[in-house]
Amino acid sequence: MPVSLCLFASTPDISSLGFIVRVLTGSIEELPARAIEWGYDGIEFMPDPERVPEPEAMESALKAAGAVMPVVNSGRMGVQQMALIHADAAVRRRSIAAFKRMLDFAGPFRARVGLGIARGKGIPGAGRDQMDGMAADVFPELAAHAERAGAVIMLEPADPGVTSYINTMDEAMAWVRRIANPAFSVMLDTYELAESEPTIEHGIRAGNGEARHIHLYDPSRWPPGVLAQTSLDWPRIFELLRETGFEGSASVVLVPEGDPAAAARKTSAFLRGVLGGQSAGHA
Repeated sequence: MPVSLCLFASTPDISSLGFIVRVLTGSIEELPARAIEWGYDGIEFMPDPERVPEPEAMESALKAAGAVMPVVNSGRMGVQQMALIHADAAVRRRSIAAFKRMLDFAGPFRARVGLGIARGKGIPGAGRDQMDGMAADVFPELAAHAERAGAVIMLEPADPGVTSYINTMDEAMAWVRRIANPAFSVMLDTYELAESEPTIEHGIRAGNGEARHIHLYDPSRWPPGVLAQTSLDWPRIFELLRETGFEGSASVVLVPEGDPAAAARKTSAFLRGVLGGQSAGHA
C-alpha cells in the first residue's frame, strides 16, 4: 500500500492564530527540507488564505528537498474568520475567493485541497435544509474551479465539536454522489472516525474506496506511535485501508508539547513499520 507520509506545515504566523493542533512551521524554503530530515516524504501545506504563495516558490523548495506536497490544507480559513457555509453572503463570497486561490495554488502540483473546517462551524439556528441549500450553490462552483485548476477537493467530515454540518462519511459521500464531479471527493480523518462514526471500520468502508488522503492522530490529537497508550488500533486501521484499496498520502501533526523533532521521527518510524516499510516515495 504505497502511502506518502507528510507533516502538517505552515508559515510561522500560524502560531498566533490558536490553531487546534501544532504543526511544523518555517519558511517555504525550510518546510520541505525539514520534513525530509525528520523522516517524511513531504508536507501537507496550510497557506494563509489571504496571502497564498506563488506555486513557483513552493515548487523550487520541493525540488531542492526531494519532497512532495500532495495536499493543501484550507484549515486556516476557520481561524481567520472565513466560512463557505455562512449566514452572511459577503463572508461566503470572501471565503469562496480564498478557497479558489488555494485551488489555483494546488493545481500545478496536481494536489488535493481539503475542505474541512473551511465550510464553517454551521449556522446557529439554521436548519439542515438551509445549509444544504448554500452547499448546493457553493460546492459545484468550487468543484468546477478545481477541475479547471487541475486540483481535487476532498470533503472532510468532522466531529460535532468542530462543526454541526457534515459530520460523517455517509454524509460526505452523499455530497460526492450529488456533485458527481471527479474533482470533488472525500478524505479520512482518524479523529472523526473515532468520534463520529458507528465504528472506525464503518467510516472507512463508507468511503467506498474514494479517499486518497487520511489525517492520522489519536483522539487526544497526539500523532501515532508517541503515546504509551492509545485507544486506536493502528495496525487494524491500516489493514482496513489496504482492504479498501487505499493509496495516496497520510499526514500527521506535531506533538502538542515536548521535542517535536524526536517525536516526529518516532512517528515516522512507527508508521513505516505499520506500513511494512513501504512508501509512495519522493518527488
